[in-house]
Amino acid sequence: MTDSLSSIRAIRERLLVTRAEGDLVFDAEDRPYIDLFGGNGAAFLGHVNPVVRDAVRAQLDRIWIAGALPTPSRLEAASILETFFPASYRCAGLYSTGMEAAEFAMRVARVVTGRRGLLGFDGGMHGKSTAAAALGWPSELTLLPDVRRLPYVAHASEERILELAGESLATGSVAAVFIEPLQGSAGGHLASNDFFRRLSALCERHGTLLVVDEIFSGFHRTGEAFLHQELGFLPDAVLVGKAMGNGFPVSAVMVHRKHPVDDRMLPNSTFSGNPLAAAAVVATLGEMRRTDVRSKVAVIERIFSEELRELVQAGMPLRGRGAFWVIELAEHAVDRTISGIFQGGVMVSSTNRYVRLLPAATIRPERLTQACRVIRDVCLRSR
Repeated sequence: MTDSLSSIRAIRERLLVTRAEGDLVFDAEDRPYIDLFGGNGAAFLGHVNPVVRDAVRAQLDRIWIAGALPTPSRLEAASILETFFPASYRCAGLYSTGMEAAEFAMRVARVVTGRRGLLGFDGGMHGKSTAAAALGWPSELTLLPDVRRLPYVAHASEERILELAGESLATGSVAAVFIEPLQGSAGGHLASNDFFRRLSALCERHGTLLVVDEIFSGFHRTGEAFLHQELGFLPDAVLVGKAMGNGFPVSAVMVHRKHPVDDRMLPNSTFSGNPLAAAAVVATLGEMRRTDVRSKVAVIERIFSEELRELVQAGMPLRGRGAFWVIELAEHAVDRTISGIFQGGVMVSSTNRYVRLLPAATIRPERLTQACRVIRDVCLRSR
């Protein structure tokens, strides 16, 4: 699976983004675009959010880098992160990217279990390092001997997937199962609540850690604080990122307290726990709580459902929830659809045949409605 992107590449080559504000991004000619891209979903409280901006500015006058040494912002970031989870979880580490968080979770699982094997699902995006990509992104460059991928619900029944998972786990060689429940880069596919409860039970039975990647779906992007909470199961570890820093590079790994973290897991790096990133986390998560992001996401979901209903009626797959939606296009329609959406003044992202819609929670409802109508009309013309 590759980026679809002759037209997207052409757009990127001629589009120079010079500034952004709230739900708008501006090009070099100061033309505004309604932003449903959001830096791959990271700017969840809108671009240049003043609360986050001021917090990072204030931290600039204190300390920028401390390595593995604790700082007040680092401690506060871990503390506020933990309030989004049951008391049985702790923040095991703050990192810079989702990829780095996934790599740390692999090391945690291997130390805890004493095993090397890792199991992922086709289409899961956990990062682009060789090991993280091997868990789900189909490429000859990412094949590794200790990593196996299973099909996900776009290509097999849940019963068959669970059967294959059970066979792999029964070997006693799998340290962890990694899963992105709502696939952010592979079509927005999501298995049922029953599937996740049964997968969790399989992992527990075989002494395998279950690692859930909520880097895309976390912090109310799909409604509840985290999708796994809505799906009704408790993983051993949760990967979080993107929205938690509102665009500042930061991620984290939340680990169940029954799994202690030690130095064998290599928990620290130069930029882990960075004070600037931690300040962004504290400000972002505090602002999410203050502004009731959950209610804003409910409005966004209603607008998407109403305004894009015609696409579904026309046989065009639309998947998602909350402020995370994916339109599946016919192969022949990809280039002209993406080009038409950009020409209509709306910024989106795409992978393969999928158009992703990732608005900020703070988007104005009338702007989202306008963007949806552009997308609807272009998709119907281009099919």
